[in-house]
Amino acid sequence: MSKGLFPEETRITLEIGKVMRKTICERIAVETDDIKPVWKQPRGSYGNNFWQMYSRKLGRDVHFYSSLERDHGIIVEADPNVVRFCEQPLRIRIKLDGRDRETVIDMLVHFTDGRTQFREVKYASAVESAEHDSRLTRQLTAQQEWAFVTANDYKIVTDHEIRQKPQFLRNWKQILSHLAPYASYDLAKIESDILAAFDERDSWPLGYLANNVSLRDQQAVKAAIFRLIHGGLCTAPLDLFPLTNSLIISRGTK
Repeated sequence: MSKGLFPEETRITLEIGKVMRKTICERIAVETDDIKPVWKQPRGSYGNNFWQMYSRKLGRDVHFYSSLERDHGIIVEADPNVVRFCEQPLRIRIKLDGRDRETVIDMLVHFTDGRTQFREVKYASAVESAEHDSRLTRQLTAQQEWAFVTANDYKIVTDHEIRQKPQFLRNWKQILSHLAPYASYDLAKIESDILAAFDERDSWPLGYLANNVSLRDQQAVKAAIFRLIHGGLCTAPLDLFPLTNSLIISRGTK
């Protein structure tokens, strides 16, 4: 699918021939730069399974319906190879085994190289133990068949992949939480001062940068550092060490 094309809704049967596949994709696709979730936040309480996260990539709050989906969102937000994404981006309707099936896919990811990928987030144990006629099996089968018919890249992402680096997840939860209150702040001058510090040496402890780079308060300086890490202009071993003042910050490759 071309970059910038997004299928809003699909109604297909699996009997559609391969010759028709490209025509169908083009007919159901509309060009848009503002993809929005199709599943709106429910009114009232959603129990303990409703999670919210501020995305600097999107400039808005992102909503998830399980802690695993939230953790996946953090991984995607932190990935420098991802330019943007959308949670709950698409409701598909497809005829499977003679019956109409409807399902909402968890995420659409746009990569910097122009690729797009639809993702469904599940616990590996649930997928492995699902019975042939279970609701989960029907859901995943419908999504996989839809992806095949419409020639979309599709992936089931499990907790084994999402939570394989717990320290990385913990650190990025802190970083995104710290960045949220500074969403509308102009930190460009502080960011420039931080980058200039790397002209003197290749790396600095986080605490030193926060205390010495700018006259602004430490929390604002840390927010600027985290923005630079988020944008790939600075790096840190976030998968290995906790987010403390002794964490070493280096100049990035971007």
